[in-house]
Amino acid sequence: MKTDNTFKLGDLEINRIGFGTMRASTGAGIWGDTLNKENTIKVIRTAIENGVNFIDTADSYGPYTSELLVQEAIRPFGDKVMLATKGGAVKYKPGAVMANGHPYYLRTAIEGSLKRLERETIDMYFLHRVDPNIPIEESVGALARFQKEGKIKHIGISNVTVEQLEKAQSVAKIDAVQNAFSYKDRRYEAVVRKTTEENVVFIAHTPIAVNSWDDNAFVKAKEEGISTNQLSLSWLLNYAPNVISIPGTSSEDHLLENLASYDVNIKF
Repeated sequence: MKTDNTFKLGDLEINRIGFGTMRASTGAGIWGDTLNKENTIKVIRTAIENGVNFIDTADSYGPYTSELLVQEAIRPFGDKVMLATKGGAVKYKPGAVMANGHPYYLRTAIEGSLKRLERETIDMYFLHRVDPNIPIEESVGALARFQKEGKIKHIGISNVTVEQLEKAQSVAKIDAVQNAFSYKDRRYEAVVRKTTEENVVFIAHTPIAVNSWDDNAFVKAKEEGISTNQLSLSWLLNYAPNVISIPGTSSEDHLLENLASYDVNIKF
């Protein structure tokens, strides 16, 4: 794999196409268990066997079922995979979630994640959502305390603005930001620029540019047999060196198609 297809995070070179487990490891509405646990485990393991070394989950996926499944899937690979999870979003019914960034709740959340993931330390822990009722400095300050206690290796924040990122940085070293970002969805472009300038990892969730076939680049790609997924991921690979995408799938064929995006060479 080419050097520019990886990004250094701590002591690990992260391959810039990771694996997001939100939909692959849960039922409809991101609720309950996946319909095919064995298949999902197989797909995650195939991803790792083909170079993926960043797996993303959250305690709200299920809730909890995704973390349990991910731990089972990655157990054979030891420390070869960077595992990220999130806390601070409460899943209370299918398709519905609310933010809870209170430090007391976050302690409960991280203790639960450590138990489900069978870890003493979580590689990357994200504040999943900013609680409008709790200053982000308080929520991130709690994560900084957990880091000092050895429960977290790297701190991340998710679904944030530049202003919120700067506030978080005032109380802790932020190693990663995870927001929606794709060829079609660039509402957080200013956040991407800031993380690029500061050499902070930007993890693009929801990275596939849906409904893009009216775009000239996508028309050309279709003519050349390049899929929407491949073009979307290739665009992110070329956008900035710190951008990592985390597409998720329950299909091995789609997984391998996504990973082939490293070899796509098309100008936008």
